Amino acid sequence: MSPAALIAFVALLVGLLLLVVAMIVWQEARRRPSYEPLEYVVEDAVKHVMTGLSTTSGLRRADVRRILEWEVFYLQGLAQKNRRNPVETVAGGHQASIEYIASQIEATHRVSYSHDQIGEVLRLEADYLKAIGAVGEPVEEEE
Repeated sequence: MSPAALIAFVALLVGLLLLVVAMIVWQEARRRPSYEPLEYVVEDAVKHVMTGLSTTSGLRRADVRRILEWEVFYLQGLAQKNRRNPVETVAGGHQASIEYIASQIEATHRVSYSHDQIGEVLRLEADYLKAIGAVGEPVEEEE
């Protein structure tokens, strides 16, 4: 085999290899989502809640952050290893979450917030979750 033929043969093999790699990369890129994953950032949630909070609520930024952090802690406690018995979680809070957050803040920080204050923060947090696309439409239960 002449040197020119050998170089052409090697170039052809390298070209085929590059084509196969390009096809694999293209196929993998099509399978992966092109959007950014949703991220819940506590500081962003605090900012969102503070802008919508009524001036009569009497809550400061640190109070809102404390409530949101305990709400995240509450939701993490609901996470299950066994998904066969799912736990219903409701954006905007419900009575059990509000009571849990109030009791934990009282016991840990020796500060008390009314259930209305906590409920307002959780409702505004639900607005934040909708704004980032993390909450869908309510699900209607079958009877």
